[in-house]
Amino acid sequence: MIPTLFIVYRDAEAQLSDADLQSVTSVVQTLSGLQDGLAFTPLATGAQPFARDGRGPPLVLQLDFATAQDLDAALTGAGPLAQILRPGALPSLATAAVACQRMIGRRFATPDPTFRLAPNALPCTFLVDYPGTADNLEAWLDHYDAHHPPIMTRFPNIREVATFRPAPETGANLPCARGTSMQRNKVVFDSSDALVAALASPVMDEMRTDSSAFPPYSRRATHFVMATRRLRPLVEIGG
Repeated sequence: MIPTLFIVYRDAEAQLSDADLQSVTSVVQTLSGLQDGLAFTPLATGAQPFARDGRGPPLVLQLDFATAQDLDAALTGAGPLAQILRPGALPSLATAAVACQRMIGRRFATPDPTFRLAPNALPCTFLVDYPGTADNLEAWLDHYDAHHPPIMTRFPNIREVATFRPAPETGANLPCARGTSMQRNKVVFDSSDALVAALASPVMDEMRTDSSAFPPYSRRATHFVMATRRLRPLVEIGG
């Protein structure tokens, strides 16, 4: 299980600038105990079953820590993260609503996790958010992890699968709203073309059948196609 912090900047029109991406990168690289830091930004794609969900948030950060104590330390208002969360800290996202949520991540092994990227290309992440509630959240989450990810790992050319459930909140003092997702998950591919092909594969029929067996929950999930940059450790994804 991985202590994870998600930071989501929501704005229907904004686009993250290169200068603000560099500011975010500089801050993320200073976080103590950070094992992995990913930045997701919207990526155009071809026709796919979830295109109706529209463009993804202009920036989502996934910060994986070595321990829960390391994550706690990052949540202080005097810490580095506050530098990119204060109003106006990122001029290109000045009008964005920002929310942070502490979660627990779980990775699932895939048959071939080796990325095969085109020159200068970024991996493509299908980032999924369940914003609703369930009558018995723990039972819902356990059912999901037991049934859905094993099907996801059968997508053709899938590289990564991970799920995230809410973690107990602590006394965070960051200048942002508290996220309330009941679950997040992601599947990662070499490219948006690979994602579109996977969503057109017979595995999607298995996914739909399994989804119909989920325990009751409110509000449908959103699915966003996102380019993926690794901010820390300082190695290229797939390198």
